Amino acid sequence: MKNLIIIILLLFVSACAELNLVNHLTKKIIMNNKDQNETREKLYNEQQPKPYYKVGNPYYINGVKYIPKEVSSYYEIGIASWYGPKFDGKLTANGEIFNQYDVTAAHKTLPLPSLVKVTNLENNRSIILRINDRGPFVGDRIIDLSYKSAQILGVVKKGTAEVSVELLEYGEHLLNYSKGNEVITTKRNKTHFLQIGIFKNPNNADKLSDKLRNTDYLKHKVIIETTNVNEETLFIVKIGPIQDSETALYMQRKLKKDEILSKLVIE
Repeated sequence: MKNLIIIILLLFVSACAELNLVNHLTKKIIMNNKDQNETREKLYNEQQPKPYYKVGNPYYINGVKYIPKEVSSYYEIGIASWYGPKFDGKLTANGEIFNQYDVTAAHKTLPLPSLVKVTNLENNRSIILRINDRGPFVGDRIIDLSYKSAQILGVVKKGTAEVSVELLEYGEHLLNYSKGNEVITTKRNKTHFLQIGIFKNPNNADKLSDKLRNTDYLKHKVIIETTNVNEETLFIVKIGPIQDSETALYMQRKLKKDEILSKLVIE
């Protein structure tokens, strides 16, 4: 009987030892799995693209120099194109993943990201979208729309369209911006001017303004404004105000035929 009790006690101690060993091994496996999962998660996070705010240095494409910079205002009329499937999933110039179904676009010099209003001047559709890439570098195109942006503006089928691009804001706070892809249905009142030249010498500004006033087809006022840059006074020759961008664009083309270059300014 005594021997039987000893045997039972030995079996019980052995069972407890095995149970402790199993518990220890189980905990070790769980901890190892947890460490491995944390390592994988860390590596995954390290490998993910990290979008960032970017202005960038001057650069050359096909012999043309582009100078990215922060600007207080920007408005331009020109040709828009679009890009999509071939670039889907690739990194943009500021480290985002391009998605052709996001309402975004590429621009050659505006800060990344920037928020702009784009209007298709051929059908008057407008949207607000985010600039997060560089381009386009083809001809006189001024903006490259994502497929979704082009679809909203009615550009997909034709491939290109004449648009206006107006800067609203830019900065790091727009990296996670998800609003603003709505179609604009209301128009804000703006004052349009054609800026013809900027001079240090007021006499040169007077000569140009006199030449413009003697142009037969020019029915708008020619004005000279002054501005101070680095403690130096500059004289700006402008035509306007002009009632809308379409009229301003028409006048801009007429002036160009007479070899008078101009820049459209919205105030």
